[in-house]
Amino acid sequence: MATLDGFGVAVRYSPGARERAAVVAGRVDRAAAWLTEGLGFAPRIRLSVADAADWDSVATVPLYGTPQGSGEDLRVAADDGWFGADLYAAIRPHLGAEPAAALRAVFGEPPALRPYFDLVAVHELTHLFQDQAWPGYPGMWIAELHADLAMVGYAHRVEPELLPVLRAFTATVDELPAEVTLLRELADMDRSFEHGAINFAWFHFNLTRAAERLWAAEGMEALRGLYEHIRAGGGADHPALEWVAAQWGRPGSAGVGR
Repeated sequence: MATLDGFGVAVRYSPGARERAAVVAGRVDRAAAWLTEGLGFAPRIRLSVADAADWDSVATVPLYGTPQGSGEDLRVAADDGWFGADLYAAIRPHLGAEPAAALRAVFGEPPALRPYFDLVAVHELTHLFQDQAWPGYPGMWIAELHADLAMVGYAHRVEPELLPVLRAFTATVDELPAEVTLLRELADMDRSFEHGAINFAWFHFNLTRAAERLWAAEGMEALRGLYEHIRAGGGADHPALEWVAAQWGRPGSAGVGR
């Protein structure tokens, strides 16, 4: 993989992906600067923009097409990959006419989901801020909620044109029945992928909705407050976490589904 200079993060890319790498690196620079200002921490970041041939050499799990972030490394696909198409294929049979039309309006038909997963790269970038500053792992749903809150906040403050992209895919959670989302308790998120990507997506979409409500109520204070709470060794006793846990599963609130 070749290296690409001129960005605030270290960048490497697969053959033929230089233009794509520059686009991704630009967004990562913007997101990293925004998060650093808001969280008061500047992590070490190595960005790999990898094609299918290089993916297994840089990624921790072989889900080509979805960004991955851990430690000091952020990995983003050089093209659409197969993961998004497979996830959409799993979700599509459960969509009614209205949500299906909403997806087509935003992503086209067949859907081009790359804009959504490029926004997920901000979520994954946030895991680097967590991994390098938090004293321990607070539990999957807590780390994922914080990363979703960062993704939501970034979309609102830096690239608001991406909000329809975020919301259209997230809204499909309303159509997912219990028979394909067998695990629904917050504590079970870490093993939800055992029941398929669609079950994990159910958690992620619901946490994204919860993050939207937290951002609307408190903005950056919610993101920074939760980050500092975990950084100081706190647990699930943070008010935002207590609110999400209390709301989870209630009709008309975060974490419902059908």
